[in-house]
Amino acid sequence: MNNLYIEVEKRLRNVFWENVNIDFHDEKWDWKHFYLYIVSDIFEWKSRVERSKVVYSLLDDLLKTDYIHALRLKLKTNSEIIN
Repeated sequence: MNNLYIEVEKRLRNVFWENVNIDFHDEKWDWKHFYLYIVSDIFEWKSRVERSKVVYSLLDDLLKTDYIHALRLKLKTNSEIIN
């Protein structure tokens, strides 16, 4: 399943390439329920829904094929972390 981590990281870094912090891990140790935390200024001026749509669009096929059954997201900008 390390390939899943590599694939997710690659897809995310292709979009969130500048000044980004990504934490992706198996939340329940079952290789199906994951947590994804991203800090990026790409989210600036985007609503929570818009931020989620960006991420889901990148991982859509992995969600549809059940490689990722559940995905909990925490998506922030750098200024939201500082303040």
